[in-house]
Amino acid sequence: MNLSFIKRRYFSNPIGDLLGGITTGIVALPMALAFGVASGLGAQAGLYGAMAAGIFAAMFGGTPGQVTGPTGPMTVVVATIVASHLKDPSLIFATIILAGLLQIFFGIVRAGQLIHYVPYPVISGFMTGIGLIIIIIQIHPLVGLPTHGDIEGTFIYFLEIIQGFNHQAAFIGFLAIFLVYLMPFIFKKKIPPPLVALIVCSVVSVIYKMDIPRISGIPHGFPEIVFPHIANLPDFHLIFPSALSLAILGSLDSLLTSLVMDRITGKRHKSDQELIGQGIGNIASGLIGGLPSAGATMRSLVNIKSGGTSYLSGIIHGLLLLAILLSLGSLASNVPLSCLAGILITVGISIIDYRGLKSIGKAPKGDVIAMITVLILTVFVDLMIAVVVGVTLSSLLFAKKLSDVQSSSHARLDSLEHLHEVSEDIPKNLREKIYIYTFNGPLYFGEVKNFNAALSRMKDIKHLIIKFYNVPIVDQSGIYALEDALEQFQKDGVKVSFIGMTTLIKESLGNLGVLNKIPEDSNFDSFEEVIESIKYKKDVVQELKQ
Repeated sequence: MNLSFIKRRYFSNPIGDLLGGITTGIVALPMALAFGVASGLGAQAGLYGAMAAGIFAAMFGGTPGQVTGPTGPMTVVVATIVASHLKDPSLIFATIILAGLLQIFFGIVRAGQLIHYVPYPVISGFMTGIGLIIIIIQIHPLVGLPTHGDIEGTFIYFLEIIQGFNHQAAFIGFLAIFLVYLMPFIFKKKIPPPLVALIVCSVVSVIYKMDIPRISGIPHGFPEIVFPHIANLPDFHLIFPSALSLAILGSLDSLLTSLVMDRITGKRHKSDQELIGQGIGNIASGLIGGLPSAGATMRSLVNIKSGGTSYLSGIIHGLLLLAILLSLGSLASNVPLSCLAGILITVGISIIDYRGLKSIGKAPKGDVIAMITVLILTVFVDLMIAVVVGVTLSSLLFAKKLSDVQSSSHARLDSLEHLHEVSEDIPKNLREKIYIYTFNGPLYFGEVKNFNAALSRMKDIKHLIIKFYNVPIVDQSGIYALEDALEQFQKDGVKVSFIGMTTLIKESLGNLGVLNKIPEDSNFDSFEEVIESIKYKKDVVQELKQ
């Protein structure tokens, strides 16, 4: 790493990055506190996470101008972990550190490229589900009651809202919501609405001495570094699934933000380097008791609009939060929890993908089914299961859609008039027993259905010509379908010839032991060569006459 690289990466726009980092840090403060409380780990965990991950993810990441901090999806997962079996804080932070290590592993094996293959319906259903979860679990704290951390607990104890409704807390919560939506019309988004809501609601609640729940005291000074230890293998078995969920969702969340940044800045992010940076950031966060973090879209956009364009702006954003922690941490104890709940509800509303919801009546049925499935699973089952099921379902529906198109063609040679001139030397009764199958795309599991259906309709034939001109790849399903067809035709005494099989296709067939089942004299480069072979091989002609 030389000086020119450091200057290009961190100091290409120092004034703009300074302004962007400071502005984003101010915007991030109320969000960090709110996410910390929502997670069940306390406001300080959100502040620690935004500070540590913000600095280190920017320092080692791969998306210029991106700001990292606690986000909705990550907070929802942590809240679920806290509310379930991981009650030991040491195990929770060990989970966060392990998630960071997994993200670094994802970056090393170049898994970041896979983000481009996640279908839009999956992302849409997932984001809408996350938005709904945030809104629902903040209903209790909005009216002055303890949060239950998950959807199930919120619904089970929903009647508590009627019994324990705190009018003062509800007033502050709705005031926060009102201010977040009102401020942009007054100040044209020059002042961060969540920060205004945080200050105004805190001041009002203190002046009028409201008896409402507030943030517990945030420690003053540098956070302590703690190295969580796993006492035995069962503990590792306990935390690994949760760490994997955090790693995958954090990677997905960050890379989606990276794609948004690419569209806005015109630059191209480095997916794998971004995962490594996010992993290092989450390790740092876990070591000081902070929330796991990811690339935050809203804060990143604020940074760009405020002048931040390089990695330095994200670092400055984290350093500002550290400065606030060192000097103003004690003041945070006056912030009402209902104010943070109101701010989070506006975040949940903004996360919902309204474009996807509006397209339900117009989008293809398969995409709608995938989106609704992911939405329901996200809210009521599990975020990881929702993503896995959504991607699998979307892939299967897309494969079905492709296979239903039936791009491949098949017919008897005698019925193809444009080939009569080439095959005119073959008697008509012989041409009727020659069948041609043309693949016009990949031979994959979706095309196997059409291939097998066509083969079942081939009656009274003695020669099958399969054209591979337009086959770029063949998967395992296609290879085995081809092998089964060869074995069946050999039993029936049908000669099979192949045209235009590329080296890649032959290599794929060879790897699974199918290529050696195809005689060398059955592979041809052109259709004319096959016809010449049929015309001049007496054994073939004699066979066709039978």
